Amino acid sequence: MEETKQNVAGNNSLEFTGDSIRHLDEARKWSMFLAILGFISVGLMVLVAIFSGTALTFIGDGFISPAMGIGISILYLIIAVLYFFPVYYLFNFSSKAKDAVRLSDSKSLTVSMHFLKAHYRFMGILVIVMLALYPVIIVLTVLGGFLGSI
Repeated sequence: MEETKQNVAGNNSLEFTGDSIRHLDEARKWSMFLAILGFISVGLMVLVAIFSGTALTFIGDGFISPAMGIGISILYLIIAVLYFFPVYYLFNFSSKAKDAVRLSDSKSLTVSMHFLKAHYRFMGILVIVMLALYPVIIVLTVLGGFLGSI
């Protein structure tokens, strides 16, 4: 593969060698694999959300109320929606990176990097939100256990 140089901010240059293009191509293959598995997981979560409320209500023998079954269904739907976006961004990164490598198209490379950035930004924000929620969930769980034992 030919080597490509691009000027970035004046005198600095960014070089894409044959090795860097091969690494990008391998990364996009793995990201496509992970994206496909992610879409399958999202689909399974939606199916679980649809059927879990009904199934848990019948299986629970009165222990699980219909409201709890609906709550579990809503929780699974929320998780599926949250998981969809990073998977979608990863899929788009892989698709555009494939075009960039196959066609030596710098516009496709730029778009693919945009989707990769969006993927990691979304995941980073999600991790920050979850880390902020963990203490609240722990306190509520302990409090609920304490009040439930009284």
